[in-house]
Amino acid sequence: MDTISINNALQSSFIKKWSLVHGGEYEIRPITPDDREAVLDLFQHLSSQSRYFRYAHAMSTLPEDLLEQIIHASNPNDFALAAFIRQEGESTESLVGISRYVRDANSTRGEFSLSVSDDYHHEGIGSHLMQGILDCARLNGLSEIYGFVIKENHDMLVLMRHLGYELHTDEDDAKMYIATNSTA
Repeated sequence: MDTISINNALQSSFIKKWSLVHGGEYEIRPITPDDREAVLDLFQHLSSQSRYFRYAHAMSTLPEDLLEQIIHASNPNDFALAAFIRQEGESTESLVGISRYVRDANSTRGEFSLSVSDDYHHEGIGSHLMQGILDCARLNGLSEIYGFVIKENHDMLVLMRHLGYELHTDEDDAKMYIATNSTA
């Protein structure tokens, strides 16, 4: 399958609606460049602890090059899904989470990342985003995805275990786990 066919298949097959644990609905779909302001808004609404857990260091602003990479992550080697919620009575949607994988060079492995708004932890969004990105990775020929998780990030560790990821201490940084999951 070529890139265009894969992207078309991903666009149509990964638009899904889900129910929040505590009521309401959200939609997961591939990210697009039109989501630029929503990504910036999500970043600004992450707590300093969530930013640290996601990026492994303190960040007060999202670097422009990283923002561009995120909103253009729409190919078999670099793909992102976004979760949007519409509050009852509101006309606009809010971005509440992003999952992404980036394929390692010349490999069938890829590194994942996940961010979920602090206001929406424990609502099932992280689980659905991670399952979605695992499915995307499988469709794009990856055999495994992995990610670095700070050992203090207990919520992420619970999620990884719940989703069947294996956790191993990073040999280069004892404060980190490497979470891995086969796409098979």
